[in-house]
Amino acid sequence: MFTDQFKHEINSYLKRQGDRLLETQRGIAQATYRSRSGQLMNSLNGSATVTDCKVDIPYPVHIRFLDMKKTRTGKKKKRYFPIYNKYVYGYLKSDIWRMLNAAIPKQMIKIIEETIKSVK
Repeated sequence: MFTDQFKHEINSYLKRQGDRLLETQRGIAQATYRSRSGQLMNSLNGSATVTDCKVDIPYPVHIRFLDMKKTRTGKKKKRYFPIYNKYVYGYLKSDIWRMLNAAIPKQMIKIIEETIKSVK
């Protein structure tokens, strides 16, 4: 239904947003989580992979636990720095959602107009 050019535009936008997300998370990790094992920094040094309008970002499993405000025992952390949810849902979900809500109707109108012109 969508043209290859439109899919390419979406893929490039997804790639930019994924790389922007990783860059932000890399900065947070360098500032706050630098003194740990290094597994987090190694995973954030990669880049986002986009195939068929799907973003893949390899994360270690423990990154979601870093985002929790409390420890395993229920105590509030002394130093809390969000690194996952805020940015994933901000950069990937919200920004991409807004872009698609604006771009898809325009693309559909364009396709319908071209179809009507070819029928006449």
